Parts: sequence; C-alpha cells; structure tokens
Amino acid sequence: MKRYILIFISVFLFNYIYAECSDLDSTECLQWAEYCEWNEDVGQCQEIGGGGGDTEYGPYEISSLNEGDGLRNGPGYMDGVLYYPIDAEPPFRSVVLTPGWAGGSSSMAEWGEFYASHGFLAMTIGPNDEINDTHEQRAEGLLDAITTIKEEQWRTGSPLVGLIDTNRFMVSGYSMGGGASQIALTLYDPINSQSIVAAIALNPTIIVYDCDNCPPESAEGCWCFLPEHMIHDTPTLIIAGQNEIDELPEYDGALGQDMYAYTPETTLKMLYEISEGDHGSASFPYGNVLEKTLFWAKYHLMEDLSYCDSLLVSPSNASQFISTLECGSSLAYDINSDGEIDQSDLIMLVVSIVNGNDIEDVGDLNFDQFTDIFDILLLSDFIGNI
Repeated sequence: MKRYILIFISVFLFNYIYAECSDLDSTECLQWAEYCEWNEDVGQCQEIGGGGGDTEYGPYEISSLNEGDGLRNGPGYMDGVLYYPIDAEPPFRSVVLTPGWAGGSSSMAEWGEFYASHGFLAMTIGPNDEINDTHEQRAEGLLDAITTIKEEQWRTGSPLVGLIDTNRFMVSGYSMGGGASQIALTLYDPINSQSIVAAIALNPTIIVYDCDNCPPESAEGCWCFLPEHMIHDTPTLIIAGQNEIDELPEYDGALGQDMYAYTPETTLKMLYEISEGDHGSASFPYGNVLEKTLFWAKYHLMEDLSYCDSLLVSPSNASQFISTLECGSSLAYDINSDGEIDQSDLIMLVVSIVNGNDIEDVGDLNFDQFTDIFDILLLSDFIGNI
C-alpha cells in the first residue's frame, strides 16, 4: 500500500497544475506562474499551453444542472454537474467525465462545456474522496452517473424530460480518471454496462487491485496492471503523451500506451500519442486533441459514419498513431455478402433479429454490442441515401 500511495503522491503535482488552475484565485495563480496564468478578460486562472482558452466551442449555447436543481446525488461520486445544449436536436447522447487524482468535478468543466456546445449531454463528476478513491471506485462513479442522466429523462421538472437517448453513453476521464474510464468498460452493471458504446482516456494512468493475478513483487502483491484487466469489446480512444513515462516512472507499464497494447486486437481501439507530450498534453480540449475526441464522439455516439475517414488521419503532432478502426462503411452494410447493398440486406437483418439469430459480427452496424432495431434504422437510412 505504501508504494501505491507514493505513486499517487508522485503524480499529484501533475494532476493539480493541469486540472486545477481554474480553481485558483489571482494570488494563488501567480504562485503557480510556471504553469498557470491569470486571464483578465474572464477573471479566471487558466493553464498555460494546454487548453484553458484554446477550446473551440460548438454551435450551441449551453446551460447546466446541479444537485441544487434537482439532479440526483449519486452515491458513487460527488458534485455532479450536467451540461446540456440549448436548441440542439434531441434525443441527446451523453458523455460522463471524471478527473485525475486530487481533482474535483470542476476540473473537467471545460470538457463538459465543450461536448454540450456540440450537441451532447456531458456530466462531470468528482470522486467521493479525491485523495483515496481507487481507479475502480472512480469507474463505479462513472456507471453511477449514467443512472443519474437516465433519471433526467423522467424526472418531473427537468428541462431534459423526454429528450435523452438512454441507450448511448460514452465514459471518459483524465489521468486517474482516464484509467477509470477503461476499468468501467470491464465492470458489469446490469443496468448501465450495455449503455456504454465508447470511451475516451486522456493521459490515463491505471493500477488495479487484484490479489489473485498480480505478481508477488507488485505492491503488497495485489496492485498491478495486466492484460487480463483490459478484456472488453467497447470502442476506446486513448490519448497519451510521448514523455509521460519520463515524468511518471512509477507508472511504467501502466500508462495509455500500455492500455492500448493490452486491449484485445478484436476491440475497436485507437492510440494517439502526442509528440513530446507530457502528462497534461490531453487534459483540455484543444487542437488535435479536440478534433479527435469530437470525431470519436460523433462517430460512436451520433452514429455518424462519415467521420470514419477523418478519424484515421494521423494528427500532425503524433509520435505514434495506430488503430484497429477500418472504414469502408459500405462493405459493413452488405449483410448477405453478395457484393451489393439493397433491400435483401435489410430483409436478412430484420429476419435475423426477429428469429434471434446471432449475426452480431456483421449486423452490429452501430458498434453497441447488440443487433437490434437501431441497426435496422441505420441500414434503412443508408439504403435510402444510395
């Protein structure tokens, strides 16, 4: 346990300076002048060189709900805030975001505002204990927050009543929260697990408590990170910095690059490693980080396959860019493999679903691990636009 605590302490300053400048007043901001600067125009402390004013927001005005407005106070997290777009077209798909170690819900506010401005619901949460909560506890908080968003679909007095797609969610987080987003994909929740259709991990770190499989030389023989900890089939985007290992040697073998390597090759996954990037290189939505995360959300949450080719374009500042994603969506719609996409493919898909035949490999067109009415609608729309 001592080594585990030391790992947390070693990463604290990195998480703090990149996630918490916005929480500092003007005097405190000056004390962290190497990393933060005071913005006179907005009266707020912001990060230097990584977001904090560089975010390009989308076309929608936004508003937000907190627990004082009637938002559920979930037991798995603290200080939930739900950002939502004004005048965007429902039903809304959702992103849940959790911060790094020692960070609270407010440290992910810019991400929440960013996603909401592009037409998504975005809920930011903090851990119940910013210092001591484990990666798994934070992962459970992400699942709990999904329950909160779903309840807004029916809560009397909510401005979102009847406007939420309760089947499509993405989990995300920064640093320790990024690792939590990956663990959330491996946890079983009878209500919410199947609602997660994608994930994004930003500069993630990870340690798993597993006394059965961790080697004896690991911390207390129970804290480690192994390939068996990443067995899932949910599409995941991992953004990591090339130089993170230099800053966080204690996390050797437990950073974003390792998470990508341990995720099965059969899972749709993508690694964007930022050249010379440090542990805060993906902490805010800006530049190529903004573009890739937005495209990932559009592709998986909105089911807009037109973003596939753009997702596969390597960012100009990538030191490593690899993925199992393949485009050529028209081939994916050829359900009966006859070289043509027409009504016969639609009929085969409908009949297969009605009869309960397992054709998930070719019939799961929206990558949500189900073959159902949503795949029928997607195929129908595609055929109608041919």
